[in-house]
Amino acid sequence: MMAEKPEGLNKCLRDFSEEARELYLNQSVPYLELPPSPLEFYRDWIGPNKPCIIRNAFNHWPALSRWSPDYFREKLGSKVISVAVTPDGYADAVSDGRFVMPEERSMTFSSLLDVIEGKVEQPGVYYVQKQCSNLTEELPELTPDIEEDIPWMSQALGRSPDAVNFWMGEASAVTSLHKDHYENLYCVISGEKTFILLPPSDRPFIPYGTSPPQPWERASPKVVTMATCFPQACTRRRSTGRPRTDASRWTSRRTPRRCPGSPWTHWTRTWSATGRTAGPDPCCAAWRRARCCTSPPSGSTTSGRARAASL
Repeated sequence: MMAEKPEGLNKCLRDFSEEARELYLNQSVPYLELPPSPLEFYRDWIGPNKPCIIRNAFNHWPALSRWSPDYFREKLGSKVISVAVTPDGYADAVSDGRFVMPEERSMTFSSLLDVIEGKVEQPGVYYVQKQCSNLTEELPELTPDIEEDIPWMSQALGRSPDAVNFWMGEASAVTSLHKDHYENLYCVISGEKTFILLPPSDRPFIPYGTSPPQPWERASPKVVTMATCFPQACTRRRSTGRPRTDASRWTSRRTPRRCPGSPWTHWTRTWSATGRTAGPDPCCAAWRRARCCTSPPSGSTTSGRARAASL
């Protein structure tokens, strides 16, 4: 757990957190009505390292009208995929002093849809959550429905995405508090996804601990260090070292959002459009890029389930 800090240091950290909000952090996550130019995107969002929600950015994608359980059964029904399964929906989370990781289970896409739609009763919560560009590498049948590259983001960062991921899960799927090492663009195709963000200036007040990892139904001797609380608890704690602050929170529905890179700590939860309780999970596409340019480009140039693609 975190060591106690001297009161003088606590006061400096509290002041720093509050001043960061007064100086440059928005009180809420801003909406953009249209995609920005690469220069605007870098200048206003990547450079300052701030999140935003961008409307009308992928209205032309066929995925908006095509992606459904019937479509997935037709295109991918017999394909075997890797699905993360947890007992309660909390993957990579601390439980009873252990860092519990999901079971990686191989199953056909149709079998996954049967579970998500409630046609088959199975224990556990199911979530497609691979990080290895699984949309382009494992599910190429879906790539004609989206853009594998977002031009204004690629030009702003000076490179193409390192990964394009497809995520689909149940309403109970929850992502633990964590940081990413990439610049993320998260697009919700179906369903809803709620994000809670804590800025880098709040990092000193997030309790961390060390726990031995244990995959569900399997044991491991390794040790993992991670945040030991969920944002609902972290952001409501009031202790000597805790600043007076609230996390940024928003729900994304068919809208791309820019989630900042590694300095921001965040937590996500999906709300389904279909499934055991409402229908299939949200589908999302997510694009991930490592930032490789250190200066802005010249000129103009990431309760229900969701399907998503990400960069």
